Amino acid sequence: LDEAQQAKLERKFASELEVITRDDRLDKIAQDIVYHFPRRGYLGKALMVAVDKYTAVKMCDKVQDRWKKEIRRLKGIIGQTANEIEKRRLGQIVDYMRAVEMAVVISEDADEEKRFADRGLDIKPHRERINKLDAQGHDIEYNFKDPPDPLQLVFVCAMWLTGFDAPTVSTLYLDKPMKDHTLMQTIARANRVTSWQMNGVSKRNGELIDYYNVFRNMKRALK
Repeated sequence: LDEAQQAKLERKFASELEVITRDDRLDKIAQDIVYHFPRRGYLGKALMVAVDKYTAVKMCDKVQDRWKKEIRRLKGIIGQTANEIEKRRLGQIVDYMRAVEMAVVISEDADEEKRFADRGLDIKPHRERINKLDAQGHDIEYNFKDPPDPLQLVFVCAMWLTGFDAPTVSTLYLDKPMKDHTLMQTIARANRVTSWQMNGVSKRNGELIDYYNVFRNMKRALK
């Protein structure tokens, strides 16, 4: 690109990025994930793909905060309803939500604590989780690939989108501009076959929730 084209591209993406990372927009997406995640048919593992590292951390924080509020809300409904079927149904959702663990998976940068702090974010607990080994010496990647492990929902921006196979991943929440090979590789994270059942349900397909409208690029990518 010449200088004028480069400047135009940077202006366009800067305004687009500003829209994508707006706090009120991210709040709505977080609320949508909290409602959708425990109500899927096959309760497989999931990746939430954010536009950058800061947004991945912010989304994880937002979802975790709303997750706790949703559990409290459901418990309140359970305590008030006389419908036993509804109590049992909501009780199963609450039990599942209590068992779910989440994490962020992003590469480490120099001086990252200050960089994130400058944006009002605390990367330290997320970095500790990324580097943590469980009692058996297994790392976070092993935990996520292990079907019964409670680590169910991971927030990423670039890592684990290509060349990463976890067959029980059934859901992708997409909120990042992607096209061509990267888009096809990302979608492939959810199309793996597995005999492992979740909540008594077999995996029949992957599910993609597209917040950014990535699929306008799908026909070009398929070509």
